[in-house]
Amino acid sequence: MSLDDALTTWAAAVRLPDAAAEDIYARIIATPAPRQLGARWWRDYTSGFTARMVASTRPVRWAA
Repeated sequence: MSLDDALTTWAAAVRLPDAAAEDIYARIIATPAPRQLGARWWRDYTSGFTARMVASTRPVRWAA
């Protein structure tokens, strides 16, 4: 089973009623557009994410 197959199966199992889906869609559309991203946004994001990922894999120090 591929990832696409798994996502399709999951989406079919958790499908929202049409009214709920339309309400969510309407709320998303009503949300103001976010500010424009700077030229370095992806580099800054991945740098911060990578730093947090590396820090989270370090062994925990035991209290003395």
